[in-house]
Amino acid sequence: MSFLRLRSAIFVCLFVSGVSAGLRAQMGMPLGHTDPALEPATVRELVARYCRMDYAGARLNANDWPKLQPLVAWHENPDFPLFMVTSRFDVSAELDPGHSKYGVTVHYRVVGKYDMAEGYSQEPGNQVREAHFTVAETNGEWKITDIEPNFPYVSKAVAVQWLNHKLSGTSDPVAKTIYENALQRLQGPTTAVPN
Repeated sequence: MSFLRLRSAIFVCLFVSGVSAGLRAQMGMPLGHTDPALEPATVRELVARYCRMDYAGARLNANDWPKLQPLVAWHENPDFPLFMVTSRFDVSAELDPGHSKYGVTVHYRVVGKYDMAEGYSQEPGNQVREAHFTVAETNGEWKITDIEPNFPYVSKAVAVQWLNHKLSGTSDPVAKTIYENALQRLQGPTTAVPN
């Protein structure tokens, strides 16, 4: 009887090994590993997801930071002295591969910037500015490990919403003037309605 059990155990082990080898062969890669051919697309999509959330104001609102945190290697929203107001962004199709990392350039069409100390200023002619992202594999996952420069890049609507929130929450006359001035510049001249 023990010979039959031993033979059955050997058969089961060989069967499991064969199925595992077959699965690895069908998938074309070892189990638990990513396909290197898909890495550039995965990296670009990661950066695009970050940019979409940033454009929607995730870095300006402390409650939204947890949405961005899984995409980056740092645990807290970095301090920023200013944010850029943008009309669009484009993630470059060309990646700069390195050893276990990629460089990704994002082109932003900037309409203005809000400096925390000085207020809002417009950029002439919708200038294109670049931010350089570094994406590396961290604990088996792709994460953004660096952004240069690391400012928020938000939509005009998000900037207006943020400024209105700040304006409603302050009683400081100097801050009110800075926020009102920024809102006026962002929203453009208002036309009077005739009586």
